[in-house]
Amino acid sequence: MPDLANIGHPLAEVDRDGNAVITKLDGSGGCVSRATCIEQMLYEIHDPARYLQPDVVADFSGVQFREIGTDRVAVTGASGTPATGLLKVSVGFRDGWLGEGQISYAGANCLARGQLAIDLVRDRLAHISGALLEQRGELIGVNSVLPTTSASACPAEVRMRYAARCPDAQTARAVGEEVEGLYLAGPAGGGGVTKGIREVLAIASTLMPADRVAVTFDMQEVQHETA
Repeated sequence: MPDLANIGHPLAEVDRDGNAVITKLDGSGGCVSRATCIEQMLYEIHDPARYLQPDVVADFSGVQFREIGTDRVAVTGASGTPATGLLKVSVGFRDGWLGEGQISYAGANCLARGQLAIDLVRDRLAHISGALLEQRGELIGVNSVLPTTSASACPAEVRMRYAARCPDAQTARAVGEEVEGLYLAGPAGGGGVTKGIREVLAIASTLMPADRVAVTFDMQEVQHETA
């Protein structure tokens, strides 16, 4: 992908008939291709034949992409049905506190020492486990993204992270303190401890009647000047 440091965001040149050409500004990095357009269209789609939007229920099932030039992709075949009269609304709400701590292990048997650290923190938090809404221990670089993954060989270093979602800040603070305690009461050679707490702001999505929302538009013309 060329010149990612100067990435250009895509734009659509929309015709009166509803078809469009996806492109980007000349001189900007990245690329617009049939593959990138397909990937973007499928991003977070539920039913491609019935994609709810404020002004239409879009049908993407017949869309075709065709490259017509460098960073220019023609889009045809979209259709739709009238809007549902409902709008999606995302509501933020307080959902507890996150407490976490991290510590590094390097060298011989670092994977085993990192796993032992996880086990120790879990055992030492057992007396408040009933207050923990969620908890997990992970080894970054080994199983933090894919929890069921097991290392095929011992890495040169691991970063242990233990985190828990808690009902209050005091309980969340205990998580990081137990990780910090591994310095003197845990596997040998641990270092670089970090710990912290933060309030969890979660989000929930639902639908509401469109007539309960005041809609305004503010359109501005933007001119691009080339050097």
